[in-house]
Amino acid sequence: MYRIQAITFVIINYMKRYSRGDDMEVLSSDNYYLSNLYENSLMEEDKRNLGIYYTPKYVIDYIIKQALSDHDFIKNPYPKILDISCGCGNFLLEVYDFLYEMFEKYNYELNIKDIHNHIICNCIYGIDIDEKAVEVLKYSLKNKDISSTFDKLNIYCFDSLDRDSVNDELKELFWEEKFDYIVGNPPYIGHKKLTIKYKKWLIKEYKDVYKDKSDIYFCFYKRIIDLLKAKGIASIITPRYFIESPSGSCLRRYIMENVSIKEIVDFNGINIFKNANIASCIITMSKEKIKNEYMNVYKLNNSNLGLKNSKDILSKLNDIHYFDKIILNQKDLEEDWIIDKIENIKLYNQIEKNCDYKLKEICLSFQGIITGCDKAFVVEDMTRFEEDEILKNWIKSKNIKKYVIKNNSQKLIYSDDIDDLEKYKKFIDYIQKYKSKLENRRECRKNIRKWYQLQWGRDKSLFQRKKIMYPYKSSENRFAIDTIESFCSADVYSFYIRPEYEKEFSYEYLVGLLNSDVYDTYFKTFAKKMGKNLYDYYPNKVMEISIFKDHNYKKIESLSKKIINIMKNDDNYNEELINLQCKINDLIIKSLNLNSLT
Repeated sequence: MYRIQAITFVIINYMKRYSRGDDMEVLSSDNYYLSNLYENSLMEEDKRNLGIYYTPKYVIDYIIKQALSDHDFIKNPYPKILDISCGCGNFLLEVYDFLYEMFEKYNYELNIKDIHNHIICNCIYGIDIDEKAVEVLKYSLKNKDISSTFDKLNIYCFDSLDRDSVNDELKELFWEEKFDYIVGNPPYIGHKKLTIKYKKWLIKEYKDVYKDKSDIYFCFYKRIIDLLKAKGIASIITPRYFIESPSGSCLRRYIMENVSIKEIVDFNGINIFKNANIASCIITMSKEKIKNEYMNVYKLNNSNLGLKNSKDILSKLNDIHYFDKIILNQKDLEEDWIIDKIENIKLYNQIEKNCDYKLKEICLSFQGIITGCDKAFVVEDMTRFEEDEILKNWIKSKNIKKYVIKNNSQKLIYSDDIDDLEKYKKFIDYIQKYKSKLENRRECRKNIRKWYQLQWGRDKSLFQRKKIMYPYKSSENRFAIDTIESFCSADVYSFYIRPEYEKEFSYEYLVGLLNSDVYDTYFKTFAKKMGKNLYDYYPNKVMEISIFKDHNYKKIESLSKKIINIMKNDDNYNEELINLQCKINDLIIKSLNLNSLT
């Protein structure tokens, strides 16, 4: 209700001001005036739930030029341009300005009598599910020419993904006809925010690209590709998640089979959206399949990049101080897109070629414990408790360094072992302070867990063993051996060597490989980028790491043991540790014949 009232107030108020002649130039000079007012009227929760993140102007300008700058207006003065999730129309309003300038430039040959009506009648199309945002766009477009009486706009309010929600006329327009250009910023809504019913429907209707844990923008990719004419061009900004995510494999395949990628501008984890932690990329595609088609990939390497307008992006794309330029042949992209510097791709291929094992073959992986309320189960002050077997060593992500676990004074009350409330009264009394919150956990509401138990305690035998632990998110490889039966939080993953490989591989050897600079570079070629200098160390990627064993095995193992012994006393890197790590790197390079790549 707040949103409806707010935007209604905005529009009505502006119309009143406009009718009095106040600020008559505002709409024509500032395409974002009403859009900004509307955005500011929305609560942050509303924006997240609806997947609304308004695109900066410099990105919009760049996308429009990527899509439209080569259009032949003399040959085709009726280009059909669509934004399939237009919102308040920031993209389409800028498209309008671009088209108006072009039609004025070529109007001697074209002889268009009313450019404004020509554009809004023949060229601009928009769809959005937000009725109020659509009204804002309609109002803004109409007021591009205040003298015009033309009222027919190709702007509609419905779910762009749902064919059955519209009449036959709209089905013909948006499911049968094709568009020359599609631009925009499709909504980002993760599977957890979708209703079960809608998600099931997406899985059925968009099975080519959408699986159980996909984001809704995957479906928009399919719709955009399907709506393009032959040789039509789409340029859109979306999360870069699909490039590396296992859940994006179907989408990647669909893109490869249906379009030629012209360019990817990868902001590489740098957040360009206001108040939204989203790692984005701009992708430009053409509806044609050309063999041996080369594409440009620009990966941002400078987090201090200042972007204000399209000229800034254009000028900095070819500046090595800001972007790494990668030229790839689309045919070389396999199911897993390895998009990186040529030297890193060569390193990746060489390691894959020369390794006989995957980490998943050697080891078994598991996640840490979900408490449902850390305050209730994690104890800092131990003076109130005597040592008890129910208290477990507790490790969080910050406690994990390369090779070793940094000491942590915290203990976990492993309450799943409580079988007698009186016997463990002190612990129950401590947990009781959070009873109301604990009872509200999903598992408790379903009577799966008792209120004092951990939300997901796992099998404790997993933790009561020697293992390798690593953080879920990190800027670099951090794999550490745990020998004191530590339990850990859900942001930490662990793995242990399968019984059949215990004599073949040691933990010390594995962390020596995994913590090396070589393997750090190798992993980051196919890892998911989470944000600025941050990578996703989820098991579905980590356990795909390739492992080798050769005549250098004992040397690497011995060097790793030396590093561990030193770091047990001093976990700060010093010259000796650096030298030992360099020796491991050199041995890996020799074993995998990586010198041949230079």
